[in-house]
Amino acid sequence: MKLEFYFKNINGVGEKQPVCRIALNGSDLYTGKVKEKVILDSVHNDHNTLKIFFENKEGRDTIIDDQNQIKQDLNFELERLIVDGIDLKHLIWESKYISKDDIIESCLFFGPKGHWEINFDSPILKWVLRTNHAKNKNDPDWEEGYNYYEEACLKLEKIK
Repeated sequence: MKLEFYFKNINGVGEKQPVCRIALNGSDLYTGKVKEKVILDSVHNDHNTLKIFFENKEGRDTIIDDQNQIKQDLNFELERLIVDGIDLKHLIWESKYISKDDIIESCLFFGPKGHWEINFDSPILKWVLRTNHAKNKNDPDWEEGYNYYEEACLKLEKIK
């Protein structure tokens, strides 16, 4: 499985830059500074849990002014996730951010120390089609058309 992560608004505090750890099904794939683009290969299961941990956030990494407004903060955002050539697009929001005892649904912002998590099945295209239909009820024949969708995706990947 090929995983492509695109991050934005990567903010450091002084010399300190945010560090993340990416794990699939409990196996670490990457630990390092948050970069705009991280591409990884991994073994996958039928059912997968992908997590991105904010490794180095501490309380002193949020600097506030006299009016309690944040002046500087160590943080970043997940912008896009592509799995095996399939951009999850809006389905990236089928995730949650877990920080201490707080769970924030559909959050792509890494501000507090914690981790982002999404669950998906393989093959990813089948999961995307099934999840889109479950949310939108707009493609009742997605299962019959799966082979067509798969062939179209392969052709599009070759064009890229």
